[in-house]
Amino acid sequence: MKTGRRYKTYAAETGVSYQYFFEGRRGVVRPEGQGAGTDFTFVVAANQRPPFTLRVFVSDRALAAWREAHQRDLGSNELYAAAKMRLYRAFDEHEDLIAERLNLVVDEANVEELLETLDLA
Repeated sequence: MKTGRRYKTYAAETGVSYQYFFEGRRGVVRPEGQGAGTDFTFVVAANQRPPFTLRVFVSDRALAAWREAHQRDLGSNELYAAAKMRLYRAFDEHEDLIAERLNLVVDEANVEELLETLDLA
């Protein structure tokens, strides 16, 4: 796996060891009714298989819920942290991540839980 990018490693609770790197982010509107937000794209490899792309969608509604609860906006690093925490949760919960490509979402229902371990409040 030689790409010029630095892969990071995550040992998931499923027993799978993942290698991943952050590819980029872009604003999107998800047609599944999730509305506007930001897709964070990660390239992921596991168990000696070819790399694949995963997107973590951070909804604008999640950011509004955070703002209302904490009286401040999330900074860009904190926004990335929310996406990365959702990625880690997916690593820990799903063995077939390719099937979850568009289901990794940070929304108003999970933003607090995902960020609570980071003590951002």
